[in-house]
Amino acid sequence: MSGATNCPETPRQKMIAMMYLVLTAMLALNVSAQILNGYTSIYESMTKSVQIAQGNNANLEYKFGSLEDQNPVKAKPMRPYVDSLVKESNALYQYLDTFKHTLVMLVDGEEADKKDWTIKNAGDLNIASELLEGKSSRALDPEGKNWGATMKAKIGAFSEFAQRMVKVGDIADTTKAASFKQTFDTPDKKIEGAVYSWEKQLLEDQPAIAVLATVTKLQNDVRNTEAECLNHIIGQLDAGDFRVNKIQALAIADEQYVLRGSKYRAKIVLAATDSTKDPVIEINGKPLEKDIYEFTATTLGKQKYKGNIKMKKPNGEEISYPFETEYVVGEPTATVSADMMNVLYAGFSNPISVSVPGVNSGDVSVSVSGASISKTAKGWVVTPHPSQVGKMCDINVSANIGGKSQHMAKHSFRVKKLPNPAAMLKYGKDGRFYVGKIAKTDLISADEVVAELPDADLNVKYNVLSFSIKSTDSMGNTIVEPAQGSRLTDKQKSVFKKLVKGKTIYLSDVFATGPDKVRRQLSPVEIALK
Repeated sequence: MSGATNCPETPRQKMIAMMYLVLTAMLALNVSAQILNGYTSIYESMTKSVQIAQGNNANLEYKFGSLEDQNPVKAKPMRPYVDSLVKESNALYQYLDTFKHTLVMLVDGEEADKKDWTIKNAGDLNIASELLEGKSSRALDPEGKNWGATMKAKIGAFSEFAQRMVKVGDIADTTKAASFKQTFDTPDKKIEGAVYSWEKQLLEDQPAIAVLATVTKLQNDVRNTEAECLNHIIGQLDAGDFRVNKIQALAIADEQYVLRGSKYRAKIVLAATDSTKDPVIEINGKPLEKDIYEFTATTLGKQKYKGNIKMKKPNGEEISYPFETEYVVGEPTATVSADMMNVLYAGFSNPISVSVPGVNSGDVSVSVSGASISKTAKGWVVTPHPSQVGKMCDINVSANIGGKSQHMAKHSFRVKKLPNPAAMLKYGKDGRFYVGKIAKTDLISADEVVAELPDADLNVKYNVLSFSIKSTDSMGNTIVEPAQGSRLTDKQKSVFKKLVKGKTIYLSDVFATGPDKVRRQLSPVEIALK
């Protein structure tokens, strides 16, 4: 913004130039929200990865323990390596964890989240630099040492330790060792002529959330390296050397129940066999080229076949292991049943059960006519259209057998209209009154009229639209107190309070609808006191 020598800057130009410099400085000092959000996402993702890695490592330790029980001769000499590995991994992981907790405590102060250790002032640029310098007691690690330098030394020591771990046993994994060396490399970098140490790159003028993300990534590297070392140690045990105390020939069929016209498929194996040797398989005296026996089932009823598996021992002796298995061939069929009755109700979600013997439920498909159908966790739901009342609803069942859709059966159900419910006075917690006589205390406590099917297998919900309470005065005149909805009005409750023995009132003009949306007028209810 500076002018030429023959055209000096105006005061306004000088002011604009100064504002530009101030803005540039502010932009340099502030980390954008987008960048902080990006680091936060990385931090959260790495935290989840660490949790998963720790679970996997626990499984590997358990696996080694199981192998140690099975083959103590080979596994026990490896136990000290496993214990040492777990100890060193936990030590470095915990040191990094302590650093993260210290950073969060110093950045957020009294507001620090000591449970999940999430950071509030993610963009803080000062605390990480303070930990790098280590000039105050609060900026030092629990042993009074500089965080950055000590962390770098511990990472280097762990790298060398891990490289030694993958050289344990008969086979040294130099590829993994080289990978560990690269993963935990902490080199200095030359930036614009200045040399920056690894710890300076990690901490100096870095947002707190960026430091947390990087250190969490290091923790993940520690757990992944621990897993690689555990896998290497377990691999040295050579599970192939374990002894087998039982050898058995097996025919493993995909399905024991086979439909006529479909294929029977079975896998013939010798349990606990040596995978480096190919046994000779014979079915009914004929050699089987592969370990899959497949044919088309044509004869109904129980069937069986037998064979032999021949295998040579290390000394050349051939041993034969005979086997025999059974299967059942049946006609294509299907079972369809309504869960409640032998009918389907229009406008209502009728649950039905559909099954095809010998076929998985996931391979069964169902279609209907004059209704809609949907699959649920427990079966199927069929909803006939109200126009189908008095007609038949056909349910067709097909099954996927051998990759082909095959029609299994058709079942027909009569479609009926939902029955009318009974109008009832609801009192107390679970009280219902619709016939007979009622106690005065129960009558006064009533607050709602409901419509339900008494003593029915159908679980149908009806909604009361309106109703009336009819009574007579001393002159014999009929008094009608109407209500909209299902709740009793104050005037209706007043009628209940005035009722005495020997007198009768009526619950009438009750209208209700069910799931089929049909408006129904229900039978009146005579109300008299006990």
